[in-house]
Amino acid sequence: MVLVALLLAGCGRTPPPIAELPPPEVSVTVPVRREVLEHMVFTGNVEAVHEVEIKARVSGFVTAVHFTDGQAVSEGDLLFTIDERPYTIARDSASAEVAKQEAILAEQKNEVIRKEKLLPKGAVTQEEFEIAVAQRDATAAMLAAAQAQLAQAELDLSFCRVTSPVAGRVSRRFVDVGVLVSGTEASATRLTAVASITPVYVVFDAQEKAVILARQRAVENVAGTDEPPAEWQHIKDLEIPVGVQLVTDEGFPREGILDFVDIAVLAGTGTVRCRAVLDNSDRLLMPGMFVRVRLPFGDPRAALLIPDRAIGTDQGNKFVYVVDAENRVTNRPITLGFLEDDGLRVVDAGLKEGDRVITSGLNRVRPGITVRPDDS
Repeated sequence: MVLVALLLAGCGRTPPPIAELPPPEVSVTVPVRREVLEHMVFTGNVEAVHEVEIKARVSGFVTAVHFTDGQAVSEGDLLFTIDERPYTIARDSASAEVAKQEAILAEQKNEVIRKEKLLPKGAVTQEEFEIAVAQRDATAAMLAAAQAQLAQAELDLSFCRVTSPVAGRVSRRFVDVGVLVSGTEASATRLTAVASITPVYVVFDAQEKAVILARQRAVENVAGTDEPPAEWQHIKDLEIPVGVQLVTDEGFPREGILDFVDIAVLAGTGTVRCRAVLDNSDRLLMPGMFVRVRLPFGDPRAALLIPDRAIGTDQGNKFVYVVDAENRVTNRPITLGFLEDDGLRVVDAGLKEGDRVITSGLNRVRPGITVRPDDS
């Protein structure tokens, strides 16, 4: 430009003035002060408290299916009926055998009593008496065996009526009417499955720091009451609250308590397997669902929050751009806290109320320049 000016001057011309660019326009906001609760968020999965695979326990043809796929069932509801006729016959046969052995035993008991009376008179030898006693005892044993056979036959007959062992929701049927099913233990036919739906478990891997802090806070809360510190044997006795979020939820509206913490921390990840229990009153949570879990570990406190997009990073250090009263940009190092559900980040240090923080146009600013802030 100097060269051009000299050339123009040499030609007797005045160089045109250089136009200055206007200050860049940026969006700014002020930190929001509100009460927050320190927490960490983890991912987890829903599990049923009771999940049972139902298999046939006797062999035979399925004669009836008593449910609709996916319906809710109560404990003891009839699901399948297997042909009962062979097992009814076996039960009746075992019952007749019991009656037969009971009659024989009654007669032999009388025989023992009769020979015992004749023994002192010499009408019966000691050997004949002992044979009668042995026959009576043998028949008593045969009666016990027949009674066991009858009990087994009645049990097999009861297995022809397949009922739900738990209350919950039944899966689809895997067999239909007319199918021959096997009750052999090694190759029992799978009929369906039932899973409880209320309450449910949520299993997640939490950082050991979060678990330690949450437990310490719960113990301190118990000890801080007017009552003596309660002796607790199980983590659920501390009633540590847990929030759960489905993919369709805003925030963490579903509440439960921490029910289980595993006995060891995984050395490779520094996490510990945890489990929460929820009522699932609306029955939307189903086994296998992906959820987010919020585990609080502090007491509510007032804090300043800013949009997460306003935060920059310089060699690992976090900062924001702040506009002063003369609309001049300064670089402000900050210390960050956790991220809230609405996208606002807690700032533990570095900002004060009323600071104007740049939230957009960050690529057009640098410390020391003047900007045109848009407070809208």
